[in-house]
Amino acid sequence: MGALPIPGSFADMTAKGLLNDIWGWTSPAGEEYALVGSTGGLAVVRVTDPTNPVFLGSLESQAPGDIGNLWGDVGVFENFAYYTSEIVGSEIDVVDLSVLDGLGPAPSPDTVLPAPTFRFSGGGYLSAHNIQVNEETGFAYVAGVRLEPGAANNACGLETPPRFNTLIYDLNTDPTDPDVAACLDDIGEHDFYPVVYDGPDARFQGREIVFVFDGRDRTLPVGERIGGFTEIWDATDKDNIEVLARFRVPGMVFSHAGWTTEEQDFLFINDELDELVAAGWAFSEFFAQPVDDPTNKPATGTFIVDVRQLDNPVFIERFEHDTVSLDHNFIVKDDKIYQANYTSGTRVLQIERDATGMVSLSEFAHMDTEPRLPKNILNLNQEDKFGTAFLGQWGVFPLFDSGTIVASDRNNGLIVMQLSDTPCKGMKCSR
Repeated sequence: MGALPIPGSFADMTAKGLLNDIWGWTSPAGEEYALVGSTGGLAVVRVTDPTNPVFLGSLESQAPGDIGNLWGDVGVFENFAYYTSEIVGSEIDVVDLSVLDGLGPAPSPDTVLPAPTFRFSGGGYLSAHNIQVNEETGFAYVAGVRLEPGAANNACGLETPPRFNTLIYDLNTDPTDPDVAACLDDIGEHDFYPVVYDGPDARFQGREIVFVFDGRDRTLPVGERIGGFTEIWDATDKDNIEVLARFRVPGMVFSHAGWTTEEQDFLFINDELDELVAAGWAFSEFFAQPVDDPTNKPATGTFIVDVRQLDNPVFIERFEHDTVSLDHNFIVKDDKIYQANYTSGTRVLQIERDATGMVSLSEFAHMDTEPRLPKNILNLNQEDKFGTAFLGQWGVFPLFDSGTIVASDRNNGLIVMQLSDTPCKGMKCSR
């Protein structure tokens, strides 16, 4: 799908290219497409027939071979896709998806996607880690943004911008060259989940609420960090964004990403690195103080937070999975969480409620897309093979109306799945 190697220290790992994040788009005619990021750019695959995916081509990387190609993210508004990367000095790629239904299969893996494409970098944008688009309101929330230095050169008006910033773009003004709606400095290191709120807190119904996953604690010295912050914003007025809550979740190292229940009353958060801390990996000291008594089986965890009052979030529990892998991106659909885990693939968690409405989780289904790596990967490899813990699945997208699920496995490619109606065990489950 156009993925490229990255020379230097990543040459062996990226010899055949790596994938990163994934999203989906459905055309007005009902054709379904996987939008797949990689070390070569953004690839497009038609998955209307899930047993016969059709690769249509990919964007060209703005800097082939650059280490920033390792990270990419994509969001969609109407018929446009927006792709960001960590390439310093890059712009945001925009693809007009309206032509996709008329395209045939790409003749080769290096085929450039034959669709209208654009780029923009308003507000002093130099690179980003993630983008989340509120498809209802048309605002794009861009996380981990590097800003051009010089107060006159960035929308935050800062002479020397910090490393991590947020840009909010109004895609309604011009989807291929949007206006900057807001710039917020030193916040939004990692990810967002924006919604038009329809939850139980009547004070905020109908408003644009944004759940902010701010990564690590950047204010304390290395060796003293105790975990990252999560915030909840009322971002209805982009000129006056109100922070409703700012909190640390007990045991959290890196507030990575999140999603709410369909009812918007409970928030799920994942921590990409807490398992490393529990395993005693010294690398994690950059993010948080390692534990005194490490374990060789640090259970994968998903954090549950009660947000029935948006300005008073209450931590419920850290649900522990039957794996020891690092959990990564996830999406909630109906009463299930679809979660990508690096070395243990797609994990589907059942959202359950008791008589009081309290939420809990249980394991429902899984598809291990990297079965060559053992379950106790964090113990076997340790820092001498650090990158191995981050192989496998990066992202998953389960939101197609057809029920097709697509996932991006970094080293194994695009995975196309269905959730089985009945329990499945044995080799037949890998088909």
